[in-house]
Amino acid sequence: MHEYSIDVDNKKIYFFLALFSFIVSMLIATILNYLISITHFIEITVSISSLSLFGIFYTLFDKYVWKWKLLTRIGIVKTPNLNGEWKGELYSSYFNFAKKQDASLIIEQNWSKIYIKGNFNQSSSSSNTTSLKVNSGGSIKLLYSYYNDKHPEYYQQDNSNHRGYANLEISDNIIKGNYFNDPTNNNNHGKLHLKKLV
Repeated sequence: MHEYSIDVDNKKIYFFLALFSFIVSMLIATILNYLISITHFIEITVSISSLSLFGIFYTLFDKYVWKWKLLTRIGIVKTPNLNGEWKGELYSSYFNFAKKQDASLIIEQNWSKIYIKGNFNQSSSSSNTTSLKVNSGGSIKLLYSYYNDKHPEYYQQDNSNHRGYANLEISDNIIKGNYFNDPTNNNNHGKLHLKKLV
């Protein structure tokens, strides 16, 4: 997985996590110190590092909590959850857009990182860089660069391993858009139309 950019200001999430960590550390320290004070044979004072708690809460938020639909509904989290498999078809300039080919994208995403794997008839691809745009009038823009690797049994055919770029739009669990390959390796481009598997 790699980091991705998004056109959302996430500063308030860091603020809430830091504030929550501070409050929880104070509560735990207060409760533990009270319990110690009523136990006459122990004479120590406990302090809890809010920085350590921040690390724990951030990890939990990054992997799990950000996906809670309630946080999206009340406007705290604005990052869309794209996790899952998206299946459909691809039309390539290599076949003059006349031949429909099976295509799928598998998206693995945390709040801070993402990985997009493409599976096609003769090759597979993996994302290198990704950008999400959510402030674009209702739909989500998914822009990413990728490296495409041919399956070994197709090495003798025309197309070679190559880099490329996808410019996709997501709305109502449908991904559609265009991809462009690096013309120095593979001078083809095409269209994708995929639906999320439920």
